Amino acid sequence: MRRKLKDRHGSMTVIYFGMVFLLLMITFLVIEMGSTLENYSYAESVLQRACNSAVEQNIIDSYRADHILRMDTTEAARDFRSYVRSDLPTKYQFTIQSIQCSADPPSMEVIGTIHFDTVFSQYGFGSVTHSVKVISTNYALDGR
Repeated sequence: MRRKLKDRHGSMTVIYFGMVFLLLMITFLVIEMGSTLENYSYAESVLQRACNSAVEQNIIDSYRADHILRMDTTEAARDFRSYVRSDLPTKYQFTIQSIQCSADPPSMEVIGTIHFDTVFSQYGFGSVTHSVKVISTNYALDGR
């Protein structure tokens, strides 16, 4: 090791700059992965809230007094799309692959893909696409 430190041929300089470059690359990757995880979690929570709200909003009240839960499935799907358009920021692009609703018990399952730019996209890095699946079911828990 002493011989390496006293070497005057410049090999330590090359090793030093190589290590600095490696540390910078690891730092950029950690920042990128953290940002991607944060963006995905945010988009998924907005989609889950939209799904929950659409199911709850479209339970038919005339059956609720008899402790029967039924849902208007076409309105629930329409409301989900409306909530996503109004609540999801424009930096996210959500593509719906399928929406499956059932009236009894009231439930909705949405499968799609979310697409957003990365932190370093202005430097030529690409964007990220993730598949998303959100499910909301409303059960009567009062035992009747």
